Amino acid sequence: MFHVTFCGYNSMHQTTTDILQPHGYEDYLLLLIKTESFYEKNGTIVDMPPNTVVIWDIHSYIHYGCQKPHFNDDWVQFAQLGEDSDFLQKLGLPLDQPFTVPNMGALTEYSKLIVLESSSSHPYKENIIDSLVHALLYSIANQLHAEPDIHSKNKYYYPMNELRMEILNAPYRQWYISSLAEKLHVSTSHFQHLYKDFFGVTCSQDIISSRIRHAQFYLRTTEMSIHSLATFCGYDNELHFMRQFKKITGLTPSQYRTACQEECTQNSFS
Repeated sequence: MFHVTFCGYNSMHQTTTDILQPHGYEDYLLLLIKTESFYEKNGTIVDMPPNTVVIWDIHSYIHYGCQKPHFNDDWVQFAQLGEDSDFLQKLGLPLDQPFTVPNMGALTEYSKLIVLESSSSHPYKENIIDSLVHALLYSIANQLHAEPDIHSKNKYYYPMNELRMEILNAPYRQWYISSLAEKLHVSTSHFQHLYKDFFGVTCSQDIISSRIRHAQFYLRTTEMSIHSLATFCGYDNELHFMRQFKKITGLTPSQYRTACQEECTQNSFS
């Protein structure tokens, strides 16, 4: 079983970041790093690209950070207990050795759920968190050991993937297909074709679904008003936000929040 001691989702550091823990931690530390960063290896500073995963071993020397503002990461500090005491080894996940993954967005969804459950009072909270950590680690191992994506040799694949991560990490920004295409120096139609071919959805669908997932998270975890939430998630029009939310979830934002609150109340008394 996995026990999570600390966790965080989508942290955004406003200044440069320099984290130093010479003696590490009592538990493993998993980082999902979404921006350019660095780490120290044998006394040498080594650059790490966006979409980097690193799992620090217990009591390992830890030194990482970013020399620019807006360093963005998720983190899960956890212990392997009982029958899972060698789970990382079974999956062949390297310790103290950063590696990149092609689909960071899938991993951050798990870390978001872990953070959400960590703040809950569900009677099965620990079991849910245990299952989510298992799923996260399986997903990491799958990406690490899988055959290279058939699209990975396309010169636009990695730049496009980085753009997608920007969208998934900040869906509330005003995204324009024409501006994104300009960044890759391709036409708007070619950009849209590549995006759908690489990721199986259109860029517009990704933006909308990311905004709705963003809204769901804050509806469950805050008392933010629907009007404020609409703006927070990138909508200029509250009614438009409500229509898209109901189209995707089947509920209005208020109905969704009420359902979550009722579920939490039922679980706390069961």
